[in-house]
Amino acid sequence: WSDRLELLRCPRCAGGLVPASSGLSCAGCDATFPIRDGILVVKEQTEDNNRVAQEFYDSALWPKFRFWEKVTWVCNGGERRARNQVLRHLPRQPGLNLLDVAVGDGVYLPWMPVDWQVVGIDVSWSQLQVCRARTAGAPVRLVQCEAETLPFHDAQFDAVLSIGAFNYFNDPEGALREMIRVGRPGATIVISDEMPDLTGRMLGHKLGLPALDRWIVSRLMHLGDSFTDMVERFRNLDVRSIAGGVLPEVQYHEVWRGLGYVLVGRVPD
Repeated sequence: WSDRLELLRCPRCAGGLVPASSGLSCAGCDATFPIRDGILVVKEQTEDNNRVAQEFYDSALWPKFRFWEKVTWVCNGGERRARNQVLRHLPRQPGLNLLDVAVGDGVYLPWMPVDWQVVGIDVSWSQLQVCRARTAGAPVRLVQCEAETLPFHDAQFDAVLSIGAFNYFNDPEGALREMIRVGRPGATIVISDEMPDLTGRMLGHKLGLPALDRWIVSRLMHLGDSFTDMVERFRNLDVRSIAGGVLPEVQYHEVWRGLGYVLVGRVPD
């Protein structure tokens, strides 16, 4: 991280970060942030929705659920083609400075131009470790932290990307405001996730048997009880209104045959 210190700020007092014996420390309040396996650790303990997501992706459920995710990609022409429905909205400029919020295991990072400078954040330690191994040797820096409190100075990134997490952030609007804050004037913001009401479209809900759909999602698809409960609680989340309230002239597109959406906007000048 020594070559990217200019990006970073303390999430507690907004002071700059400087090298310390075990990682980085704040020049203003003396808070310390360890670096482990090359990953900057800003926040390990999470709460509420972020904790549900963290525990799921750090558990044995995630590799089992990944099978069903791959089935979805196959039905949409393959994973690369499906994800490119989102990634195509990123600007294709040389040396792009990109922030990826909820980078996960970084499966699509190798598809990006080799001269892009990428910073990825996530709450899941195991996902970040996989991402680190996948991007070894590439100009990628990783941070364990939450989207609602990004440890970066204002106006640092040419583009901000977030795939597969927005619906279930603790505070989706707050996370989007943070993405806007750290984007440079005119920076592209691209956010994508599954449709919040997917379970409502399932057969059990239509027949008045939501317990059937719960069993399918939680047990058969291995999403687990806690994550399934969270999905049900936020089935009516209005992502268009959330984005439209803070991001001027945001565009909304359906992707993956109507199973997902992408929001595209620009940081105001």
